[in-house]
Amino acid sequence: MIKEIPTKDYMQDGWDSGPTGCHPYKRGSRHNKIGMIIMWAFYGIVILQVLHAVTVIPFFPITFLMLLGFGYIFYVAWRAS
Repeated sequence: MIKEIPTKDYMQDGWDSGPTGCHPYKRGSRHNKIGMIIMWAFYGIVILQVLHAVTVIPFFPITFLMLLGFGYIFYVAWRAS
């Protein structure tokens, strides 16, 4: 059995509302779509830069450690989801 604590016991009033005049988030809006395009373009550029760095750096241990680090990052992200 899970006992839920009411938010009024530990949060101040109005914690879940934005400031006056603030535009509420709307899923699928044009603003959201443009932001997602920019975000994925950034991710793509970063991936291309990392791949380029891996192919350009001639010293094997550095490349191996980079790939090992990225593998660990992907593993942690996979296990967290």
